[in-house]
Amino acid sequence: MIHVVVPAFNEAGNVEALLPAISGRFAALGEAHRIVIVDDGSTDGTAALCREVAAGSALPVEVLSLERNQGPGVAFRTGFLHVLQAAAPSDLVVTLEGDQTSDTAILARMIRRAREEDDDIVLASCYLYGGGIKGTHLHRVGLSHVANGLMKKALGLSGLATLSSFYRVYQARALFALRDRYGAEGFITTRGFECMVEILYRAAQLRLSISEVPMVLDGSRRVGKSKMRVMRTSLAYLSLAARAVSGRL
Repeated sequence: MIHVVVPAFNEAGNVEALLPAISGRFAALGEAHRIVIVDDGSTDGTAALCREVAAGSALPVEVLSLERNQGPGVAFRTGFLHVLQAAAPSDLVVTLEGDQTSDTAILARMIRRAREEDDDIVLASCYLYGGGIKGTHLHRVGLSHVANGLMKKALGLSGLATLSSFYRVYQARALFALRDRYGAEGFITTRGFECMVEILYRAAQLRLSISEVPMVLDGSRRVGKSKMRVMRTSLAYLSLAARAVSGRL
């Protein structure tokens, strides 16, 4: 079974196309799957629209609703802990953005890498050869490069090209290991986009194997604006690095 976890905050303009695209890709691959949307306190009817789309198309979609917006870290922790209740260690857990910027065409390659190479975590990387970024403002691209470089040095993750992508394939056994080591509440402690870096840092501490597959991140597929706030995210990255250096992470 493949469990898909998608955090969503005010993504009503994207989910109607996103859900059938995800499910259709897995159906074409012959993969049994379930999609868990974690609605992070949306105010635009995202949760209701997800349920409507799922009911109208008989898609295997479940919606978890948080009462208020708490950030992707809380949404991912909620989704992971939920799917682990039913997952077997040999299952896979896929995460991706709720705004259509994740290229589902590379899913087959990511799944194959996890199964055939037995990697614990497979990342979709726009910084590997063959990847790239389109439809995104240059200042955001530049900030992303700088942040990746600084965080890799601070956290000792220099072997990876990207740290912040939501688009990943996890072995369920890897998530079980992280949950068992850090506990349900301490599984993911950060609230913002830096949660993706926290997961990789902790995975590296447990010596889990991590690999990458190139992807072109296309911001033009997104309906609406990115939810990432540059200054807030930059400060959160610095705080995460400080915690790691001081041994508090």
